[in-house]
Amino acid sequence: MEQNLNRRYAIQPHDGYGFYTGFTPSKEQVLMGLSCPNLVAFHFNLEGDLLRCRQRPVPFFQTATPPYRVYDERIPPLIEAWQKDMGLRLATIVVKKFFSSEHFIGIEDYPSHFHEVLSDPTSDDEEKADIQESMELWYKHGQFVLHWGNDYWLDESGKVVSS
Repeated sequence: MEQNLNRRYAIQPHDGYGFYTGFTPSKEQVLMGLSCPNLVAFHFNLEGDLLRCRQRPVPFFQTATPPYRVYDERIPPLIEAWQKDMGLRLATIVVKKFFSSEHFIGIEDYPSHFHEVLSDPTSDDEEKADIQESMELWYKHGQFVLHWGNDYWLDESGKVVSS
């Protein structure tokens, strides 16, 4: 299956999953949320190229020992404050593939276990054929994986369909 290096991926804001997307007044696209012990914001240009990643410390996590309380009621106001500071208008964004090894946040075309099965010499032919068929369906339907503290499976509209 041919990979399109210019493929762009739609991502909708998903409050329930802890990541948010939108546009700044300067027309940058932003993907932001919690990546303990900080809030992070990935900025993209209108073509979907990653420009930079910014971080804002979550004060009460700076001296905390993991595991962090990611559902702490003090987090949403911090996210909202940063969105306000950026002038972020929540909306679906469309970006190119990226990956931050520092935060383990980014986009992949397929779930990692697809690659594991295909590259495992002990996988049987039927299992490999099933994965190939699944990959064709993922490609046909524009699905992809967003890594953000979990593996979120998104459809071509940017909506989470599984996690």
